[in-house]
Amino acid sequence: MKENEFVIYKTWKSEYKLVIGMLLGMFLSVFLSSKFPQTVVVGNLFNIGSESVNLYLPVFWLIPCGFFLYALIRIYNVKYCLTSKGLEMTVGILSARKRSVKIRYEDIRSVETMQTILERILNIGSVEVGTSATGAIEIVFEGVDAPQEIQALVQKEKGRRLSLSKGNNGFNTSNE
Repeated sequence: MKENEFVIYKTWKSEYKLVIGMLLGMFLSVFLSSKFPQTVVVGNLFNIGSESVNLYLPVFWLIPCGFFLYALIRIYNVKYCLTSKGLEMTVGILSARKRSVKIRYEDIRSVETMQTILERILNIGSVEVGTSATGAIEIVFEGVDAPQEIQALVQKEKGRRLSLSKGNNGFNTSNE
């Protein structure tokens, strides 16, 4: 990470549906493992004297593990950065295909937040950034904590850059 770089990752709270699915999958796997004991793989782990220590591996534990792995991939597959030059979104860090989008602060047209009622309660949401080059949204910081604070940071830096560029128009404004 560079010195003038603020990195933002998706939060676990943004994947609340997958976390709920994982918890339900845990209860379901325990229920199904007790209902179908033949799906539990038993193996001898090691022996201590005449006692045997066995390992029990319930096959139905793959259900919550699938939810957990999918949530991990969705969270750590993206990275959002606020740098000294602009905004960056990198998608596909854990994928075969990686896509990176960069926007300078001077090119930003709009910064908006999107939140559902539950996301407002959890203080998570999406920050959408559009540029003057296209009419569409180019970067979406999806599932981030405190989206209003991120929006305020981006707008503050955009305003600072615009005031610097207007003040530095090539004319000498001093009275000397």
